[in-house]
Amino acid sequence: MDVEEELHAATLGAAFGGVKPTTFADNPAMPRRNPEHFPRDDRRVYDSYIAGRQSAVLAAAVRIGLFDLLEKSPLAREAICERLGTKARPTDAMLAALFAMGLLRRDDAGVHSLSPDASDYLVRGKPGCLAGLIDLEIENFLSPAMLLEALREGRPSVYGGGDPWAEHEADPQKAERFTAAMHSISERPAAGLAETVDFTDVRRVLDVGGGSGALSLAIASAWPEVECVIWDLPVVCGIVGEYAEAAGLGDRVTPRPGDMFQDPFPAGFDAILLSQILHDWPRERDRELLAKAWAALAPGGRVLVHEKLVEDDGSGPLANALVNLDMLVWTEGQQLSGAEVREMLSEAGFERIETAPTAGYWSVVTGWRA
Repeated sequence: MDVEEELHAATLGAAFGGVKPTTFADNPAMPRRNPEHFPRDDRRVYDSYIAGRQSAVLAAAVRIGLFDLLEKSPLAREAICERLGTKARPTDAMLAALFAMGLLRRDDAGVHSLSPDASDYLVRGKPGCLAGLIDLEIENFLSPAMLLEALREGRPSVYGGGDPWAEHEADPQKAERFTAAMHSISERPAAGLAETVDFTDVRRVLDVGGGSGALSLAIASAWPEVECVIWDLPVVCGIVGEYAEAAGLGDRVTPRPGDMFQDPFPAGFDAILLSQILHDWPRERDRELLAKAWAALAPGGRVLVHEKLVEDDGSGPLANALVNLDMLVWTEGQQLSGAEVREMLSEAGFERIETAPTAGYWSVVTGWRA
């Protein structure tokens, strides 16, 4: 495999969930299909085009309950159709796609079961399940039409173009669905953050815009001496208690209503956590938030910025770069590089700035107030 083919295979591996598709190098007997007049392989372009179908079939399978069903017992297509109330031909297409994606297994008798990845991260109720995030795609799928609107208008377009946070405040059901989605994507990196950061000298953490409290719950669970306060909009604070009580941590993970732009950050905390906050806003607003964090911390306090960072040169990871497109239709922000976060922390007055990976695509950048 030449350098270009290796790069193509690596790109596809990232785009297709880490499962490298078959290439000519994998099977030398496979005839090459590059005709003389079209010598360059077209699969990089075609596979990028077709990859969106994965999101669609995955979201549909989550919403219809396929993964929850197969977690209970492997089933043939006929039984799947009967249990889910689906038709044979489209069910075959769905199962074939998920099998090719490596999310289902199929034996010689045509019985389908979950792959380990699907069992761990697509079954509702399991820790770290991403179903809540994926389910959000049904009503808010990033379509080419939405992206074109964002490119031309330069503003978010979900919820009919309204401010997402105002929409959540006005509609508790939207707030609950969005919070569930963010909890879904946050559980595993939250566990990574709690293992990566040394909270030995921390007694109180302010989790700014903490949503469900996934990060705080992980910290409080791993560090029994730490108390966490979720500082978020009133509509979200009503949801926090449910997650904290379900985790048995209602005494150490508590909500406090507030507006991070309208109000000064509460004082009296050893650490301030901003997880998936800065990427929602333009850089001038990010600088405003970091200045407020610095002002609220006493000397020796720290700020923790937890994000899916892109490489400083913009080369990837592909998944993090693609989230920039979500930011176009949901928020006013963008994915940040580690260098950009470190620069803003330094401008705000923080010192001893360091970056560490937490889990998967996530990293934490820590800055200290001297």
